[in-house]
Amino acid sequence: MLKEVSSRLKEYNIFHKIENGFLVTRKTRVKIPPISSKVSYLTGVLTGDGNLTMVKRMKGGFHYTVKITSNSTDYLNYLNTRFRELFSIKGEIGKDNRKMNTFFLIFRNVCIFWYFVTVGLCIGRKINPSIPHKIRTNRKFLITYLSGLVDTDGHINRNRIQLKQKSKSFLEEIKQALKLFKLSPTEVKVNYTKSMPYYYIRFDNRLFCYKVATVAQ
Repeated sequence: MLKEVSSRLKEYNIFHKIENGFLVTRKTRVKIPPISSKVSYLTGVLTGDGNLTMVKRMKGGFHYTVKITSNSTDYLNYLNTRFRELFSIKGEIGKDNRKMNTFFLIFRNVCIFWYFVTVGLCIGRKINPSIPHKIRTNRKFLITYLSGLVDTDGHINRNRIQLKQKSKSFLEEIKQALKLFKLSPTEVKVNYTKSMPYYYIRFDNRLFCYKVATVAQ
């Protein structure tokens, strides 16, 4: 994984070097972990309520950010701990003043940004998302990815979970993944919010999610 991230940094002419499992740029030194269940969970979270942005700077180069939004600062603190365990770096939690009861966790770090691009996430708007190949082909990673996605885009109602997405094709892909784990997903259905179509499925509540653990306490 370290070599793959390094390759992407070279592709964009970003100065870096490798030292004992860390990627070092001019401003940061970041531990780069191998892909794991913890990584796949955070990838699911980023697929749901996160985004990767790359904005051109006036003086040249780019600003790279990884950002997750939530209405729970407790959950963002939980995620911040998971990131720190993996990358040895702590993000910043703030309030989104444009929306009520909305907070964000942000990392302004080129190495973490390119790490998740290398895993398989897209930059910018998630127009046609899909499960990253490195996760889709590993059952252990797939189940934790789904847990992260449910923690951000899912609604838990006792024994069933509802998952809502803008993309029907993405939800069809998720439905097939849920079948692998015998979670009894329904067919993809549609409803409308402000005249916009949103697709959803329901399935058995047997994923290990932060939401489930919190409700159970």
